[in-house]
Parts: sequence; C-alpha cells; structure tokens
Amino acid sequence: MTESTVRLSNPIWIDEKHDFISSLLSHPRIIHAELSTNNDEYDIVIIGAGFSGIACAYWLRKLYPVERFPRILLLERNARPCSGASGRNGGFLWPCYDSLLGYVEKFGHENACQWVDFQHENVRQISQVVNENNIDCDIDITRGNVALAQNDEELKYIVQSYEIITDYIEKHPKSKMSIDNFELWDDKKCEEMLHSDKFIGGLFMHESGTVWAAKFVYGLLKYCFDQPGIDLITQGKVVRIENSTNIVLENGRVVIAHEAIVHATNAYAIEYLDFTRGKIIPTRNQCSLSKPVETMLWPFGLSARDGREYYCQSPKDGRILLGGCCWKSPDTEHMNQNDSEINNLVREEHERYFAQWHPGIAENNHTIEIEQEWSGILGLTIDELPLIGPIPGDEKQFLLCGYNGNGMPNILLCAKAIARMIAKDDPYKEGEENNTVTFIKMFLPERFINSTTKESSQKNEQ
Repeated sequence: MTESTVRLSNPIWIDEKHDFISSLLSHPRIIHAELSTNNDEYDIVIIGAGFSGIACAYWLRKLYPVERFPRILLLERNARPCSGASGRNGGFLWPCYDSLLGYVEKFGHENACQWVDFQHENVRQISQVVNENNIDCDIDITRGNVALAQNDEELKYIVQSYEIITDYIEKHPKSKMSIDNFELWDDKKCEEMLHSDKFIGGLFMHESGTVWAAKFVYGLLKYCFDQPGIDLITQGKVVRIENSTNIVLENGRVVIAHEAIVHATNAYAIEYLDFTRGKIIPTRNQCSLSKPVETMLWPFGLSARDGREYYCQSPKDGRILLGGCCWKSPDTEHMNQNDSEINNLVREEHERYFAQWHPGIAENNHTIEIEQEWSGILGLTIDELPLIGPIPGDEKQFLLCGYNGNGMPNILLCAKAIARMIAKDDPYKEGEENNTVTFIKMFLPERFINSTTKESSQKNEQ
C-alpha cells in the first residue's frame, strides 16, 4: 500500500443489501468452484461474468436454439457475478460524439464515424433489451449529457467533432442518428445551465443518459438462468489455457470447452492469456458518491477533460456521482489491479472538484460531501481500440475485452458480434440491413499480426 492509498473501496452498486443481488445469489445454477460436482465439459465456456460475459451468454441463447449450444458455462473468479468494472462504473450511456475528431485523427474518417454510429446503436439496443425483458435498472436515455470544454483546445475538438458528425448524418440520411440530437453551447449557455463560469462551451447530446449497470447485467443473467443449459461457476480463477480446450483453474480443476472459449475478463486477461500481454494496460479509476443534495443542480449528465471526468446527479435522492481524475496519480494507477482500495490523491481531487469547477453551488448555500467511494479497473489497450474477435491463428478462442474505460456504449453489440462469430454468422449483416453499424473490422485482434493500427485503420476504409 502506498502513502496515497489509505481507504477501502466500497461500491454502492453491488452491495448485497440490494434485493436484485441477494435474490439471485441463491440460484441453483450458481455453483462454487470447490463444491461443484457437475460434469466439467461444456460446448462454450465464457471466462468472466460481468457485462461482456453475461451479454455473450444472453445473445447465444437469444439468437440460436438451445440445440446449437446445449451447454454454456460462465466462469467467474470472484465470489459473485458483476464484481469487476461492470459493478463499479457509473452506468453512463453516451456515445463519444464529442471525441470524434480524435477518433478521426487516430483511425480515419470512415472508421471514426462508424464507431460513434456503433455506439449509438449500442445505446439503442440496450434500451430495447431492457424493455423486451422488463429489466428494472433505472435506465434513462433521454436525460442527455453535455461534454464540456475548459479551454480553447478542448472547445476546438468539440466543435470540430460536432461538424464531423453532422456532416456524416447529412451524407447518410438513412442513419438512425439525428442532427436534432446535438446542440452546441457557448460560454453564456454553460453559465446559465451549470452554476459555473468555468466552462467556455460544450456539446449537449439529447439521446444519452444513465443506467444502473449491475442491475442491467443481473437482469441479463436472470434471463440466462431462465433458459436451459447455462451454469455459472464462481471463485473459479483461471491460471492457463491448454490446447485451446482445457481451462485450468487455480485449484487444479480442469474445465473443457469443446467449441469455443470467450475471454470476457477485460484487464484481468493479461494474468493468464499470453496474447493480451503488452496490449492491455490495467488502469485503476475511481468514483465517489455525495451525500444527498436537496436541489437538483443538473437534470443531465456532464463530462469534462475529453471524458476523463464525468458526473451526474440522481433524480431520486440528489446524490452526485463523480468519476475520473486518475490523472492526479498516474504512476500508481497504471498496471494497478487492486480495486479493494482507493487512492487518496484522487479522493482529494474529488473533494475540491465542485468548488473549483462549479463555484455557484457553494454560493447558493449547497455543499457536496463525499459519502461513499470506490475504485474499478479499466482495460486500456495500447492502440485505444477494443479487442473483439478470434485470437489470431486460433478460431476457438475469442477476445471480448479492452474497452478503454468506455464499455457501456460498446459492450452489448461487441458481445452480440462474438456470439455470431462463434456460430459462424456474419456480425456485420444486421447493421447493413438496418442502416446502422453492428460491428467494426478494426476491433479484430488480427490487427496486431498484420499491420500497425494506423495501417489497419486505413485498410478498413479502402
């Protein structure tokens, strides 16, 4: 433990006192790795029971008959599902329209625009899945979000990103995205809406919002348990994979996957999977939750520093969730997978954040005090792209990880694409038939074998 890490991490989203957790943990399909007497042979084994893994199991059952994949196993190293980033993030559902210029510079114009189209479709399909399955998860994708600029450079990026996305929509009139979704704010609008004169502009996005991520994932898991042939083994820590079939656990037990193994472990993948080492960088991030604030300060979500700081206020109790600021202590947070503790330097930044950037709150006799705080591990990649698809040279093992701290508007369709790949179906076809994007070629792990990321991105546009 460093001097800057002095407090325990205590995520509010996955406290066992919540009924949606306690009611599901006693389900007979959840088996402790040491106690299971089940046959350890499965058609598909999904390592990781967070959003990615459970969504993959969901799509395998939703898209295909049980006879196609009779036995599916979710294998979780922790004592319960959704204990990692899926149970610790703030559930922010907004595509990165405001970062589009940066995407263009890194990945090319067409790839960049397709990626935000893909994220838009993710948010739309999350809402659809929630409605179809009657999942109670506090979803609201109409409250909106504003991406804020603190300086001229950030404002330039936001304005140019707005120009790129509106131009893309005009040239793709059948797109499900709408120009009416976006609204540029100047400094006066920011001051009017934010109790602050510290921001010089922003991009408001109407079709975005929040969801209680763990509740949503547990809702998907309930659907899976209502289907035949899906089991969940907990406390089953994987130490290695042998012959693309045998999954060796820490206790010596071996689980056999006859058709496919899905690695939905995000940053943890580097602990047991050679291909991901040097490509995924585990990085700890941090959230804090305030005591209730009587006045509703913002009905929408907010983000700053190119999305590295993000916050929203609960319409139910007025508590304010703030995430980010790990830049305050970069030397301790990169390659750090300890989510049981928090960093005090980051906490101090959280404590002064609102006084610094929203001074009008204090001037109106409101105080924001931290009540609860926790950390979570991001899976950053060296080229800032997710790793989605088969491991090069191995058609039985699939990666579903590396979301660079932006999993919520990406995971659902990435998991759907993996389900289709396992079934030898086309992950692009649904998008092409419905004037949207359901997978992007540059996510495939083969990019690390064939070319540099930039070269791969350029090839994707040809």
